[in-house]
Amino acid sequence: MVYEKIFVRVAVEFSKSGGIIPLKFWWKDGREIYIDKIIIRESAPCRSAGILMQRFTVKILGLERFIYYDKEKEIWFVERLI
Repeated sequence: MVYEKIFVRVAVEFSKSGGIIPLKFWWKDGREIYIDKIIIRESAPCRSAGILMQRFTVKILGLERFIYYDKEKEIWFVERLI
């Protein structure tokens, strides 16, 4: 399977301990996508490049999805199967 990165703008909150909590992101067409729940936060490879990133497994409208944060480049992205 082949995935592509889709870079997104993300609204975040910072926890008292300094952790990043993504709240919502904006899709490339301008739609706001709200994150209902963060299920897991872990260091894991993205499917499109295999590079270790901060991966959040989240619930969006009842579905589990991944959103990634690249700490080195300070960018957020999601992946889409192509």
